[in-house]
Amino acid sequence: MGGRQDTNGGGRPRVLVLGGGFGGVGAAQKLRKSDVDVVLVDGHDYHTFQPLLYQLATGLLEQPAVGHPLRDLFHDQDNIRVHQDRATEIDLEAREVRFAELAPERYDYLVLALGAEVNFFGVEGAAEHAFPLYTLPDAVRLKDHVLERWEAADRNRALVEDGALNIVVVGGGPTGVETAGAMAELYNGVFREDYPDVKPEQARILLVEASPEIFAMFEPELRAYTEKALVERGVEVTTGEVVAAVSPERVTLESGTVLSAHTLVWGAGLQGNALVRSLGLELVRGNRLAVDGELRLTQHPEVYAVGDIAAITDAKTDKVLPQLGSVALQSGEHAGETIARRVAGKETKPFKYKDKGTMATIGRGAAVVQMLGGKTMKGKKAQAAWGAVHLALLPTNEDRAKAVVDWAGAGLTHQRSGRIRVET
Repeated sequence: MGGRQDTNGGGRPRVLVLGGGFGGVGAAQKLRKSDVDVVLVDGHDYHTFQPLLYQLATGLLEQPAVGHPLRDLFHDQDNIRVHQDRATEIDLEAREVRFAELAPERYDYLVLALGAEVNFFGVEGAAEHAFPLYTLPDAVRLKDHVLERWEAADRNRALVEDGALNIVVVGGGPTGVETAGAMAELYNGVFREDYPDVKPEQARILLVEASPEIFAMFEPELRAYTEKALVERGVEVTTGEVVAAVSPERVTLESGTVLSAHTLVWGAGLQGNALVRSLGLELVRGNRLAVDGELRLTQHPEVYAVGDIAAITDAKTDKVLPQLGSVALQSGEHAGETIARRVAGKETKPFKYKDKGTMATIGRGAAVVQMLGGKTMKGKKAQAAWGAVHLALLPTNEDRAKAVVDWAGAGLTHQRSGRIRVET
């Protein structure tokens, strides 16, 4: 089985899963019927559905539709224990993980599903003043900030001239495009009625991308469609520009242009979790762990890396797969299945990613999908495909029902019931 079995007093192999995102949950659930003891540890008591964070940030979905109680996902799994804590050190040689409060955990198999962290690329003031969109608290913080700025502008109209309502979104990938489009619809939809004395056209939403075009991963036709759809919604698209500095109320570009904006959303890049960077292993681009065909660390075949921290090469294209929820879920499930097969003495198989397409939604009736074979979709058909794939990724039927109700309500009435702030 490729590892010692003395970590559990001579009993069943112990599988330690670090992270309760798509990868960690996928791995743990695939071990449900395996003759192992599973321990899953995450810093939060909830599972985050990251692809929809921008919808929480713009009030389209409420928090329970994006964050689900982690323990709830394992009520029918007797061989797992879930703990909330933060891993502080991984000793690969001793096969032991240390935590902030839990006693150290020994393992026979380790699944690293810690996710990534936002990479600000050293931009001055970004870490202090930008609003990333990678975690549930990120989305809540952005939503509360935008609502607070509109309330402040409603009380003091002079703030509008100072850029209180302006938003700069950095990054022309799916996170940036989807957030810019959703913010534009929020501004031109319910805010138009919520704040009749503040005109939406007085507010600017700017999408800034460093490369010559947005959506570099898409075909030229889809890139052109996306930019047109954003412009139609009032988003100003700027390419070939790099953010040099961020302050609470200003954004400075390397060209010298200074933008008056009290909000900067950062969707420009990720890097491997800091704990992974402390392992002393060679990392690839984006501080990700290199893995073999079965998603194992070469020097430590009892350790699997999945999701955003892993540089997983697609066997079909020989390219590193993107940091997407579908990649995380499938890689996590493969790691769990592989461990189960090893424990059972069965032959294991290399990871094969089932590409369901790269996709993004821009707004009501506007989305783009690009399949592996080159087939593309756009518009309402693409939005339907996007919805189907994301509903399939949601962890429970209850979550799917919540999302469908909220999406349908917003589509029919333009209402966004999640646009409230709760101060504690």
